[in-house]
Amino acid sequence: MLDVAPETTIDAGQAYQNIFDADAAVIGVYGKFMNLAERHIILNELRADLLNVTPNAAGNSDLLQINYHSVLPENNYANPRPYYEVIINCNDVLHNFNKMVKENKITRDEYNHRYSDIMALRSWLYLQLGIQYGRVPYITDPLAQVVDLTDQSKFQRIEFEVLLDSLIAVTERIPYKEVYPTGSSLVTNIGGFGTQKFFVNKRLVLGDLHLWKGNYTQAATNYRALLETGATDASRGNRYFDQYRVSGFSTAVFNHAADFAGIQNSFYNNEWIWDLPFTANTTPSNPFIRLFANAGGSYLLKPSQAAIDKWAGETNNNLTPGDSRGTAVRYQLGQPVVGKYLQNFSAAQPFENRGNWFLARASLLHLRFAEAANRDGHSKLALALLQNGIKAAYTDPSLPTLNPDVTHSQQTFLPAPYNFDARQGDFPSFRGDWYRNAGIRGKVGLQNINFYAQGTENLVNRVEDALIHEAALELAFEGHRWQDLLRIARRRKDPAFLADKVYEKLVKANDPRAQEVRARLVDPNNWYLPFKM
Repeated sequence: MLDVAPETTIDAGQAYQNIFDADAAVIGVYGKFMNLAERHIILNELRADLLNVTPNAAGNSDLLQINYHSVLPENNYANPRPYYEVIINCNDVLHNFNKMVKENKITRDEYNHRYSDIMALRSWLYLQLGIQYGRVPYITDPLAQVVDLTDQSKFQRIEFEVLLDSLIAVTERIPYKEVYPTGSSLVTNIGGFGTQKFFVNKRLVLGDLHLWKGNYTQAATNYRALLETGATDASRGNRYFDQYRVSGFSTAVFNHAADFAGIQNSFYNNEWIWDLPFTANTTPSNPFIRLFANAGGSYLLKPSQAAIDKWAGETNNNLTPGDSRGTAVRYQLGQPVVGKYLQNFSAAQPFENRGNWFLARASLLHLRFAEAANRDGHSKLALALLQNGIKAAYTDPSLPTLNPDVTHSQQTFLPAPYNFDARQGDFPSFRGDWYRNAGIRGKVGLQNINFYAQGTENLVNRVEDALIHEAALELAFEGHRWQDLLRIARRRKDPAFLADKVYEKLVKANDPRAQEVRARLVDPNNWYLPFKM
């Protein structure tokens, strides 16, 4: 009587029997991964300069500690356990996928696709841990449990640089580096959403790992492979990412109101690389309404005045002030609100709380590629991608304006991955793959920055400063800002680069703790959260 199999659960021996079990395991990992959304945005935005607390957060000591860089070990947002819960899950799935392919329960291709996905996700998680904590345990043992991490004699923490070496090694070895192919059982529809963008992009992870390590050619190579996939030019059949956002299509300017609504149309598909939706009827629930909405939410966090001033300080080509991307900030009831996460929310329908965790898009990819190119000795190319496009930057100024022969112009003439062809000519006819590229600033109609007015002295750092500034304008509140500031400060060994930007946020908020926080952040030891399980 006691030896009756349970009706609602299965034991380990019954799991991982076929491809359906393998798919369920992948979806299960991502379901658990979505619990990190709130933590990811708070740690990567509130610690930086574009997001600030509201008066409503006065009683929330965890958020205040994050904002003022005075985090105690007991802070809920600083607890690394949720990351390791997903990592331990990844380790178990990877172990069982190895068993399944050996026992012919899945094909080699099915294994390659799913194993590579989960391994890349684990590497992304570890990269986040390194960014936030500096020194962390690196656990790959499938038998390890989260509780085991409290025993530091068994799992020593390793330095961030050593962690990067390990992550690069294992991620480079994954057998499949592309997105799930059409026809895969994981490319389907769940709750009205196509799943193609649900999964981490392996090329993006590899690019980021190499960028952090300072392997700029390898970073750019992986970013370029991703740039060349994802969107189809119907008129030519060429494939390259970001056809609309940075392409010269005058009718296709990226629109925060539309493109952060998560509607999977052609604009969405050509911009978003990684995006996970929250729906009203599934768990976890959307955490961003509570954080950001001032009607129907708790309104704990808001755009900083420093962020608002960045958009206001730009000038358009027609000499009017302001940057259209400032629509990332709404003004509701006279208060600034992070609008990117509230496109589908209305206080009149509080239970219709669907939304998205936007993890990566093509503009991020262009900026990261440009960062790598600049550091790899190709500042002109970086500026072309930043400003008004490759064609404009590489057009021979001696060519006639009428019927120019662009056979030997409008291309970089650089070795891969920096070899771009943006030719557009009719005498003879040329259409290079990148002829529509219009640059990040060019696409939104902003004036070019005259970098060469100051000569070439310290050009690499000045271009890098401009790229990080542009990332603030383009990617605000999307979970990249602290990472960007930390990466540059570490690279330059310049704590003031990071400290001054957080200081500016607090000064512009008339916060009396501004100087105290700056003094803390000029010590790199204070860049990292306390690690306590």
